Amino acid sequence: MSVEFDAANGTLRLDAEAFITLAELSSDAVDSCDTTLGRLVDVGAVTAGVPHPLLRPGLAAVAGSVATLQVLVAGPEDVRLHHGWLAGDAALLTDLGDGTYDFASVSAEFVPEAIARVTLVGPRPRLGSGSVVVDEAVLDDLASSSSTARAAGVEALAGLLAPWPAAAAAVRAGGWHLALVDVAFVEAGRTVARRLAWLDTDAGMLRIEADDHGPVLVPVSGTKLWRAVVAVLPDGLDDLGRGSVARSA
Repeated sequence: MSVEFDAANGTLRLDAEAFITLAELSSDAVDSCDTTLGRLVDVGAVTAGVPHPLLRPGLAAVAGSVATLQVLVAGPEDVRLHHGWLAGDAALLTDLGDGTYDFASVSAEFVPEAIARVTLVGPRPRLGSGSVVVDEAVLDDLASSSSTARAAGVEALAGLLAPWPAAAAAVRAGGWHLALVDVAFVEAGRTVARRLAWLDTDAGMLRIEADDHGPVLVPVSGTKLWRAVVAVLPDGLDDLGRGSVARSA
């Protein structure tokens, strides 16, 4: 696959193999004759054996992250898995769904906005109160890379959404997305893992919470969901960076 780099603004589009090569460039793991490295050199993403200056802040975040981020977004057409590394700056690897990714660095304060963007969050109607238990197998089907499994998950989910007929109709019509946000970091010598999950339909959003009966779907407003996105990220990234560092996996 091709690699595209715009030296004017530092935007980089590449495949997984090229990203791994770029991230490992500072180590001895990259052969100078590697054809993947050659693709990066050809577009100017690597010059004189080092990454372009505009790419270095993001690569520094990858190499020295204090928190890692994974955002899975499943919908009727496909499933995409985005990655992030948080430090003083953050690096984001956005899955474009065609085997390529956009790599970019952003200020850590803008990570919640980036999560909202890749999870396609926008203005939605507010669903009425209530809750329903959802089997984990249904969520697994919705998040599956198999279109057949996702279709089965949609049928099961639409039945569960009977308390909200508009949401059930939206799901059957293909107006839905499932978002899973996973964050991991080291704090006080232990690994902290946090997850935020929600179902977004054209008729409204439902957060996936856990109780004694398992996962539960509960209507949530856009404002509360935004606050939850902010809350799932670690506080004080600079302070974390001065302590234990969680290296990216």
